[in-house]
Amino acid sequence: MEFDAIAPVAPATATFAGGLALRPTVPEGSSGRDARSLVPQNPADVLARMMDFSGSVALAELLHTPEPAGPAHPDVEQRARKLREHVYSRFDALLHQSLRPLTGQRAPRLPTPEELLEAITLASGEPGRLPEGEAAIRLGRKLGAPLCSAFGHSLHQAQAHLAGLRAELVPELRALGPRADRLERIDAALQRAIQGKLLELFDRMQLAAALTFERACTQACAALPTPFGTEELASWCGVQGWLERYRERCVHTTEALYGHLQRSLEGLLLASIHAEVVR
Repeated sequence: MEFDAIAPVAPATATFAGGLALRPTVPEGSSGRDARSLVPQNPADVLARMMDFSGSVALAELLHTPEPAGPAHPDVEQRARKLREHVYSRFDALLHQSLRPLTGQRAPRLPTPEELLEAITLASGEPGRLPEGEAAIRLGRKLGAPLCSAFGHSLHQAQAHLAGLRAELVPELRALGPRADRLERIDAALQRAIQGKLLELFDRMQLAAALTFERACTQACAALPTPFGTEELASWCGVQGWLERYRERCVHTTEALYGHLQRSLEGLLLASIHAEVVR
């Protein structure tokens, strides 16, 4: 998996990929074999690899149960309308809460030029010396730790908030009628089956983010002039600096994850309503 490579002086060119993959791009000059390896994967194949064995069995058993019979709730249309209004009113608020580790009052602040100069001196071992090799990596780990931690927290917040909203909806969805009840149980089995891989995906995203920060820090150090001081380091932490661009990339990635999870919950809601109201 690769998190966006945020270069210090040029726009990012790499593509984030990792389960929520955006459309892959084929690098200029790539061979046919390289191009084929970047073709989007079949969603069904990806889903099958994400499910654990016991979850797959439970899901298969539910899928083979007969279509339920029986009437929908007497007030199904009114209940469905209120349910939709409630869910859609919560989405934006929960996204805002998910992004708080990166954008709220407790979000990590960017270091000042003076703090950057001190950190560089400690990493390189002497004033005025540019960090290279392991020294640059150590600097990247030190500077990136707060942002990478906030990013991981934000990812987990997105998953937890939407999981909580889904739990609230369970009795309401099942009350719509027997077909909605069956759909919810199938979706719940699917969610349990992929939970382990989803958590693994979060860990991989955090690792990719940390490695990207180290790489970007190494590039930023190499681009510094000699001699350098706080004036040159001010560009690192400015509005257009690479540190801020990294934070923005973390925000965008959390938004992408949240959107993916939101669409999954939205699909369950709409399918359940359709099964009972339009049948």
